[in-house]
Amino acid sequence: MGIVKNRLIECAEREWRYFGGSTRNIENQWNIVGDEADEPFRSHISHYWASVGKPDWNGGTDEPWSAAFISWCFKIAGAGSGFSGDATHSVYINRIRLGDGMDPRLTLRSPPNTPLRVGDLIWNSRSDGQDENIPRSLAEATARLAAGDFFISHVDIVVAVGQGRCDSIGGNVSNLDVGGSVTKSTWRLDDQGCLSDPRKPWIGVVRNDL
Repeated sequence: MGIVKNRLIECAEREWRYFGGSTRNIENQWNIVGDEADEPFRSHISHYWASVGKPDWNGGTDEPWSAAFISWCFKIAGAGSGFSGDATHSVYINRIRLGDGMDPRLTLRSPPNTPLRVGDLIWNSRSDGQDENIPRSLAEATARLAAGDFFISHVDIVVAVGQGRCDSIGGNVSNLDVGGSVTKSTWRLDDQGCLSDPRKPWIGVVRNDL
Protein backbone atom coordinates (compact mmCIF):
# COMPACT_ATOMS: atom_id res chain seq x y z
CA MET A 1 0.00 0.00 0.00
CA GLY A 2 1.26 3.49 -0.87
CA ILE A 3 2.37 5.80 1.92
CA VAL A 4 -0.27 8.47 1.21
CA LYS A 5 -3.06 5.90 0.93
CA ASN A 6 -2.03 4.30 4.21
CA ARG A 7 -1.96 7.68 5.96
CA LEU A 8 -5.33 8.59 4.45
CA ILE A 9 -6.94 5.51 5.97
CA GLU A 10 -5.21 6.13 9.32
CA CYS A 11 -6.43 9.73 9.31
CA ALA A 12 -10.05 8.78 8.55
CA GLU A 13 -10.06 6.10 11.24
CA ARG A 14 -8.48 8.44 13.80
CA GLU A 15 -11.15 11.09 13.16
CA TRP A 16 -13.86 8.44 13.36
CA ARG A 17 -12.60 7.39 16.79
CA TYR A 18 -12.38 11.04 17.87
CA PHE A 19 -16.07 11.47 17.08
CA GLY A 20 -16.88 8.45 19.25
CA GLY A 21 -17.23 5.73 16.62
CA SER A 22 -20.56 6.59 14.96
CA THR A 23 -21.82 3.77 12.72
CA ARG A 24 -24.40 2.80 10.11
CA ASN A 25 -24.46 -0.96 9.67
CA ILE A 26 -25.34 -3.08 6.66
CA GLU A 27 -28.97 -3.28 7.83
CA ASN A 28 -29.08 0.54 7.96
CA GLN A 29 -29.19 0.72 11.75
CA TRP A 30 -27.53 3.89 13.04
CA ASN A 31 -25.56 4.76 16.16
CA ILE A 32 -24.53 8.42 16.08
CA VAL A 33 -22.21 9.47 18.92
CA GLY A 34 -20.27 12.73 18.44
CA ASP A 35 -22.42 15.40 16.81
CA GLU A 36 -21.33 18.53 14.96
CA ALA A 37 -23.41 20.78 17.22
CA ASP A 38 -21.59 19.71 20.39
CA GLU A 39 -18.11 20.57 21.63
CA PRO A 40 -15.37 19.64 21.10
CA PHE A 41 -16.60 18.47 17.68
CA ARG A 42 -18.11 21.81 16.68
CA SER A 43 -14.73 23.58 17.02
CA HIS A 44 -12.74 20.64 15.63
CA ILE A 45 -14.60 20.83 12.32
CA SER A 46 -13.00 24.25 11.75
CA HIS A 47 -9.78 22.37 10.90
CA TYR A 48 -11.58 20.65 8.03
CA TRP A 49 -12.95 23.96 6.76
CA ALA A 50 -9.53 25.60 6.93
CA SER A 51 -8.24 23.09 4.37
CA VAL A 52 -10.64 24.56 1.78
CA GLY A 53 -10.06 28.20 2.66
CA LYS A 54 -12.82 28.66 5.26
CA PRO A 55 -10.91 28.92 8.57
CA ASP A 56 -13.70 30.87 10.30
CA TRP A 57 -16.32 28.15 9.72
CA ASN A 58 -17.05 25.29 12.13
CA GLY A 59 -19.62 22.62 12.92
CA GLY A 60 -22.24 25.29 13.53
CA THR A 61 -21.91 26.77 10.05
CA ASP A 62 -24.97 26.08 7.94
CA GLU A 63 -23.02 24.36 5.18
CA PRO A 64 -22.25 20.65 4.71
CA TRP A 65 -18.66 19.84 5.69
CA SER A 66 -18.24 16.38 4.17
CA ALA A 67 -16.10 17.59 1.23
CA ALA A 68 -13.96 19.67 3.58
CA PHE A 69 -13.42 16.50 5.63
CA ILE A 70 -12.17 14.54 2.61
CA SER A 71 -9.94 17.44 1.52
CA TRP A 72 -8.45 17.72 5.02
CA CYS A 73 -7.76 13.97 5.21
CA PHE A 74 -5.78 14.12 1.96
CA LYS A 75 -3.87 17.11 3.26
CA ILE A 76 -2.99 15.39 6.54
CA ALA A 77 -2.05 12.25 4.60
CA GLY A 78 0.58 14.25 2.73
CA ALA A 79 -0.99 14.31 -0.73
CA GLY A 80 0.27 17.89 -1.14
CA SER A 81 -0.21 19.30 -4.65
CA GLY A 82 -1.48 15.88 -5.76
CA PHE A 83 -4.94 16.57 -4.36
CA SER A 84 -6.70 19.86 -5.02
CA GLY A 85 -9.56 19.82 -2.53
CA ASP A 86 -12.76 21.82 -2.44
CA ALA A 87 -15.82 22.44 -0.28
CA THR A 88 -17.93 20.66 -2.93
CA HIS A 89 -17.37 17.00 -3.77
CA SER A 90 -18.33 17.27 -7.43
CA VAL A 91 -15.80 20.07 -7.95
CA TYR A 92 -12.78 18.06 -6.82
CA ILE A 93 -14.14 14.92 -8.50
CA ASN A 94 -14.28 16.90 -11.75
CA ARG A 95 -10.65 17.89 -11.23
CA ILE A 96 -9.80 14.21 -10.93
CA ARG A 97 -11.79 13.52 -14.11
CA LEU A 98 -9.86 16.20 -15.99
CA GLY A 99 -6.49 15.60 -14.34
CA ASP A 100 -6.55 19.23 -13.23
CA GLY A 101 -4.38 19.71 -10.15
CA MET A 102 -4.69 16.04 -9.24
CA ASP A 103 -2.14 13.25 -9.16
CA PRO A 104 -2.68 10.93 -12.18
CA ARG A 105 -2.76 7.98 -9.77
CA LEU A 106 -6.26 9.14 -8.82
CA THR A 107 -8.63 7.88 -11.53
CA LEU A 108 -12.42 8.07 -11.82
CA ARG A 109 -14.13 4.77 -12.63
CA SER A 110 -17.61 3.25 -12.91
CA PRO A 111 -18.91 1.52 -9.73
CA PRO A 112 -20.46 -1.57 -11.39
CA ASN A 113 -17.12 -2.44 -13.00
CA THR A 114 -14.64 -1.49 -10.24
CA PRO A 115 -13.82 -3.95 -7.46
CA LEU A 116 -13.15 -1.81 -4.39
CA ARG A 117 -9.82 -1.53 -2.63
CA VAL A 118 -9.01 0.11 0.68
CA GLY A 119 -8.15 3.77 0.16
CA ASP A 120 -10.54 4.21 -2.77
CA LEU A 121 -13.21 6.91 -2.72
CA ILE A 122 -16.87 5.99 -3.29
CA TRP A 123 -19.10 8.72 -4.73
CA ASN A 124 -22.87 8.99 -4.67
CA SER A 125 -25.28 11.67 -5.82
CA ARG A 126 -28.10 12.89 -3.62
CA SER A 127 -31.18 15.06 -3.83
CA ASP A 128 -31.58 18.38 -2.06
CA GLY A 129 -35.28 17.65 -1.55
CA GLN A 130 -36.30 19.63 -4.62
CA ASP A 131 -34.26 18.21 -7.49
CA GLU A 132 -35.04 14.51 -7.92
CA ASN A 133 -33.40 14.46 -11.35
CA ILE A 134 -30.05 13.35 -9.99
CA PRO A 135 -27.38 11.42 -11.90
CA ARG A 136 -27.52 7.68 -11.32
CA SER A 137 -24.50 6.51 -13.30
CA LEU A 138 -20.98 7.69 -14.06
CA ALA A 139 -22.04 8.60 -17.61
CA GLU A 140 -24.87 10.81 -16.31
CA ALA A 141 -22.61 12.35 -13.67
CA THR A 142 -19.80 13.19 -16.09
CA ALA A 143 -22.29 14.72 -18.53
CA ARG A 144 -23.53 17.02 -15.76
CA LEU A 145 -19.95 17.96 -14.81
CA ALA A 146 -19.02 18.61 -18.44
CA ALA A 147 -21.97 21.01 -18.60
CA GLY A 148 -20.68 22.88 -15.53
CA ASP A 149 -23.32 21.48 -13.18
CA PHE A 150 -21.59 20.74 -9.87
CA PHE A 151 -24.49 18.86 -8.31
CA ILE A 152 -24.93 17.77 -4.69
CA SER A 153 -23.11 14.57 -3.83
CA HIS A 154 -21.16 12.75 -1.13
CA VAL A 155 -17.87 10.85 -0.87
CA ASP A 156 -16.55 8.32 1.65
CA ILE A 157 -13.11 6.76 2.03
CA VAL A 158 -13.05 2.94 1.87
CA VAL A 159 -11.23 1.65 4.96
CA ALA A 160 -11.94 -2.10 4.79
CA VAL A 161 -13.03 -4.60 2.13
CA GLY A 162 -14.30 -8.11 2.86
CA GLN A 163 -16.43 -10.80 1.28
CA GLY A 164 -19.69 -9.19 0.21
CA ARG A 165 -19.18 -5.97 2.15
CA CYS A 166 -16.96 -2.95 2.69
CA ASP A 167 -16.59 -0.26 5.35
CA SER A 168 -16.20 3.41 4.52
CA ILE A 169 -15.76 6.59 6.55
CA GLY A 170 -17.12 10.02 5.70
CA GLY A 171 -17.86 13.33 7.37
CA ASN A 172 -21.17 15.03 8.10
CA VAL A 173 -22.99 11.69 8.02
CA SER A 174 -26.03 11.18 10.26
CA ASN A 175 -29.64 10.03 10.31
CA LEU A 176 -30.61 13.07 12.39
CA ASP A 177 -32.63 15.89 10.83
CA VAL A 178 -30.03 18.34 12.07
CA GLY A 179 -26.51 17.18 12.84
CA GLY A 180 -23.58 15.28 11.45
CA SER A 181 -20.72 13.08 12.55
CA VAL A 182 -17.68 11.28 11.18
CA THR A 183 -19.39 7.96 10.58
CA LYS A 184 -18.34 4.48 9.46
CA SER A 185 -20.84 2.84 7.10
CA THR A 186 -21.01 -0.74 5.86
CA TRP A 187 -22.11 -1.40 2.26
CA ARG A 188 -22.98 -4.51 0.25
CA LEU A 189 -20.68 -5.67 -2.54
CA ASP A 190 -21.38 -8.17 -5.32
CA ASP A 191 -19.40 -11.34 -5.98
CA GLN A 192 -16.81 -9.33 -7.89
CA GLY A 193 -16.29 -6.90 -5.02
CA CYS A 194 -18.14 -4.03 -6.70
CA LEU A 195 -20.70 -1.78 -5.00
CA SER A 196 -24.22 -3.21 -5.13
CA ASP A 197 -25.96 -1.52 -2.22
CA PRO A 198 -29.31 0.04 -3.23
CA ARG A 199 -29.31 2.56 -0.38
CA LYS A 200 -27.30 5.03 -2.48
CA PRO A 201 -27.15 6.02 -6.17
CA TRP A 202 -23.49 5.14 -6.71
CA ILE A 203 -22.00 7.18 -9.54
CA GLY A 204 -18.25 6.87 -9.21
CA VAL A 205 -15.25 5.17 -7.66
CA VAL A 206 -11.95 7.00 -7.43
CA ARG A 207 -9.18 4.44 -7.66
CA ASN A 208 -6.49 5.67 -5.28
CA ASP A 209 -2.99 4.43 -6.12
CA LEU A 210 -1.15 7.12 -4.16
